[in-house]
Amino acid sequence: MSVEDHTVSFSLEINVEHAYEEVRKLQTIFYRSLGLARRLTGSENLQQSIAVIQRAIAITNKLRLALRALQLARMATGDPLAWILATISVAEVGVDISTELSGR
Repeated sequence: MSVEDHTVSFSLEINVEHAYEEVRKLQTIFYRSLGLARRLTGSENLQQSIAVIQRAIAITNKLRLALRALQLARMATGDPLAWILATISVAEVGVDISTELSGR
């Protein structure tokens, strides 16, 4: 019976800078939509929509910060605290999105 040595290598590349810019654009869209909606009408029904947009802005901001933390962790390869911060940031965004989708 022979023993074979196999090496498996995985490479995960995340273009954090591109994702960061896309999230920043999304956040700008939310901010501008919110400002426009406020100027166009003062409807009470609109207030609910504004609240939804504000929550979306908060989540996209957390996503942007999580991407930045991930990028910093990749640059600080041997720093476990950087990776812990990145993991917690990503988990927080996941929980926020889950909570928002479940309607809580």
